Amino acid sequence: MIAGLDDREYLEKVLKLCASKGLTVRMFHLLDMVTNEGKKPLEKMLGTTDYIFELTREREWIRIGYEIEKGHSENVVVRAPATIEWNRINRKCKDAKYIRQYINPDMIVTLIDAEWLIQQRLDKPPKNDPFLKAIKEKNHTIYEILSWMNEEVSLSEDWAKAMGVRHIVLATRQPPESLYQLIRYSKAHTFYASYCMTHADTHVRKQVNEVIRRLSTYGVVIDPQNIEIGTHFKDFRDKEAIYAYTVHRDLHWFVGKVDSTVAIHPYLERPPLSTGMMDELGHARDYHKNRYMIYPKGLSPFTTDSYLEKGRLFDTADQFFEHLENVEGFKPLD
Repeated sequence: MIAGLDDREYLEKVLKLCASKGLTVRMFHLLDMVTNEGKKPLEKMLGTTDYIFELTREREWIRIGYEIEKGHSENVVVRAPATIEWNRINRKCKDAKYIRQYINPDMIVTLIDAEWLIQQRLDKPPKNDPFLKAIKEKNHTIYEILSWMNEEVSLSEDWAKAMGVRHIVLATRQPPESLYQLIRYSKAHTFYASYCMTHADTHVRKQVNEVIRRLSTYGVVIDPQNIEIGTHFKDFRDKEAIYAYTVHRDLHWFVGKVDSTVAIHPYLERPPLSTGMMDELGHARDYHKNRYMIYPKGLSPFTTDSYLEKGRLFDTADQFFEHLENVEGFKPLD
């Protein structure tokens, strides 16, 4: 729940999708409860001692747990921050003990977005939101916003490790179906779609998107194009920070957390392989993840003996999906 993130809107879309598929999901908004629906302004609460804010937060975690148990709720989403940026300080919500004791989640999901879009939203906060107005007055830099996201993901990851559950990072521009799948199928397989984003022409991009569409019927597909990298930089430091963050996000938050990486390079001619795609395959290997590649006539000692396991290089998308179903036993989720 990073300041300037449109996560509430995204979660509302997910809940509507769940309802349309006959899945009842109960939603709790932790900070709405902490602030009593805004009657206790967040910016004033953050101005008090940490002790008072922590006590209030802990009480509401206990209340959420009580409401879940009382209502015999099977499917629950709790929207809560792992950190809150306030007055140039990143306030860590060290709540793992209470989450584990009273909520006992199946997984932790961190929602993120492109840093420049967050900055745009902070430049035009809603008139009725004093908290975001106060954030805007600080005129935060791109680097600071990237630091917020890194802190949010890092602490969420710590929560998940402490509880022994999965940690997934999703962009709010991911289709709502992605989070729906994680709610309905807590053990849904997760894929990362790796492909050349820089040089793909319209025809190839259509093929890539069709593979992603088909793959999403078997599990959650993390698609990097749902995070649009910034292209206009105020100075070199912003560009340097965005580039470093993009590599860190794709390799560690996406590739490092999914079950499988699928490299899609459907060129019949031989353009150079994407350096990013090959780096992602290399990291997937280092993380001991499943690796697949759609690469027409791409057989070589490096693809089969270094980047890929044997039998996981395919000339066509159809061959890949036949392998998923007939060899590995994947079935469409619904």
